[in-house]
Amino acid sequence: MSIPKNHHYISQIHIKNFFNNQKKEIYLYDKELENCFTKNTTKSIFSEKNLNTKQIDNTFDYSSIEKDLNDNFEKDFGSNFNIIKNFIEDHNLNDDVENAILYFAKYGVISELRTPFRKKHADDAIFKGMSVIMEMGDENLKKEFSDYFTFNDERKYTNTIDYNEFAHKVIKSMGEIMYIIEIPENENDYFLLPDFGAATRREKINTYFNPDVKEIAYIGLPLSSKIYIHFYSRKFKNVDYSQIRNISSEQVYLLNKANLDYSNKLVACENSKYLSNFVIFPKNRNI
Repeated sequence: MSIPKNHHYISQIHIKNFFNNQKKEIYLYDKELENCFTKNTTKSIFSEKNLNTKQIDNTFDYSSIEKDLNDNFEKDFGSNFNIIKNFIEDHNLNDDVENAILYFAKYGVISELRTPFRKKHADDAIFKGMSVIMEMGDENLKKEFSDYFTFNDERKYTNTIDYNEFAHKVIKSMGEIMYIIEIPENENDYFLLPDFGAATRREKINTYFNPDVKEIAYIGLPLSSKIYIHFYSRKFKNVDYSQIRNISSEQVYLLNKANLDYSNKLVACENSKYLSNFVIFPKNRNI
């Protein structure tokens, strides 16, 4: 049995919330090429070959990170998404809803860390930080260091992070989490899915010996074409109560524009007409 090597940095089950099931298509915009295009599958979207491959001694590990992501962030995605949808309809806050909110906060925390551009940035930073120290080491240590940061088509990144452990630590540091669920009031508006999955913002929310330490205090997750969730640490933002609210076309536009601006290259959308108008309209818009 072959081991899948095409690894998604945004989970397929998340991408499918932006897939047009009626037309069996999803619409994308490449901001570098200024080009809109269409895919009829999610298999090749927001993915990269061997993105999550690790190397242990001389053996390539293609599966352990994929298993971590599936076990902790994907297999219960659909059921928790349905809980959120029902909550939007009936406003019945219960333990299942609170658990679903927490589930998606954790999912959002790790989203950008999974991307190839963030992985490369992290590896480059570690390499630069350790290079000076390694220059003082013996030849064996230098070789080990060089080998560790030598990548190829099978192993492209160090891939040392434990996503589940990281998510738990961040959520714990955030403390009480408040949320705002936003729904477009205009049925012709759609949220975009950017290639970083979910946005995070760091602030000083805890007291440490080093007063400059900042931690994740906000998570912004476009959960589907029609649902956007903002998560706030109560220690960062004085949100008196969590809420569900409808937002105007202008507010949807501003969220989408922020995500397009911050994206590395691509955004996806369920509706071709909305995406086409969105990427043309801003050129004549003054905000």
